[in-house]
Amino acid sequence: MINVLADQYLYNIQSYLPESVNLQLFDPAQGLPSEIDQAHALLIRTVIPINKQTLPNIPKNLTFIGTGSSGTDHVNRQYLAEHNIHFADAAGCNARSVAEYIATALLLWSEKRNIDLSNLSVGIIGVGHVGTEVIDILNSIGLQTVAYDPPRAYRDPDFATTSLDEVLSCDILSFHTPLNRGGKYPTFHWLDEKKLSENTFHLIINSARGGVVDESALLAAMKKGTVRDAIIDTWEDEPKIHLETAGAAFLKTPHIAGYSVQAKENASKFVADKLINFFELDRPDNANEAGQITLKKELSQFDSLSSLLTDLHPIKKYEKRLAAIIRDHPETRGELFNKLRAEFPLRQQFTHIKLPSAYFKHFPVLKALGFSKIN
Repeated sequence: MINVLADQYLYNIQSYLPESVNLQLFDPAQGLPSEIDQAHALLIRTVIPINKQTLPNIPKNLTFIGTGSSGTDHVNRQYLAEHNIHFADAAGCNARSVAEYIATALLLWSEKRNIDLSNLSVGIIGVGHVGTEVIDILNSIGLQTVAYDPPRAYRDPDFATTSLDEVLSCDILSFHTPLNRGGKYPTFHWLDEKKLSENTFHLIINSARGGVVDESALLAAMKKGTVRDAIIDTWEDEPKIHLETAGAAFLKTPHIAGYSVQAKENASKFVADKLINFFELDRPDNANEAGQITLKKELSQFDSLSSLLTDLHPIKKYEKRLAAIIRDHPETRGELFNKLRAEFPLRQQFTHIKLPSAYFKHFPVLKALGFSKIN
């Protein structure tokens, strides 16, 4: 029997694994449990780093580690390879959810600032699963996008990246890269003092990884006025976020851009499928999948697009909770940041929400965002 040790917050993970495995869940807030000594496979999320320091003595039975996330910078993959540990991720699991977050944040920002988004260009830094989905949804709501991804262009002859000068000439930058501190294409502090001092931006959005944007340089640029606003979902030194950065952000959320029922289902299913393939196990017959929900509130309850979007997406609810943590519990903000991420109720993606037809007449952008009409 295969012993599988899994983060208890991997959404519905038990339904994606066969009954033949011995599944044990653990609380990531307590770190890796002692039961790892008996595990053949370990399933984690980004809150558990895996490296020589956190896992110095690799159990003899452990041959598979999977993360229910697109990002993998919390795992030292070379260290695992040196010990013959097969590693798997859930790349692409949350792409649509992140795209909906970016579109929602931009629409809230444009309404608050009274800015016409059709007059602005958005530079997309990183055009993998997420960046591609972001480009699609932003184009559908009328924004011009510029795709910048030299590493992808190097790997993929069919992809053409724009130049650095062209992407830095955009009005808005949105980041969708991994966090790489070395190699041919490092992304640590990609947006640094030099780039910020030589360019001006209406808005900087980071929903990729904390550290891709140099927060100190960003704060200085905002004080100088060369960057008007910032929307931040991923933070340097996360989860113990910098209070000054949080205070300066137009919108701040606790690393939840990729959170939705569907994204979490994808994350668990993607990594479970890879485990099943690795150990050559039988696939379970039925895994639960979320259906569509219907909003039947009267249109008159919403006096603006922003009021509707914040009813359909919890982005402002997350911000309110995070602001309360920063205000009332600054010393324990790291612990509470992770708790908020893990325990806040998940939303439905727009593609799984039906709205009355009157909504689409009043707010035409809803169709482009992926909502469907009630039949």
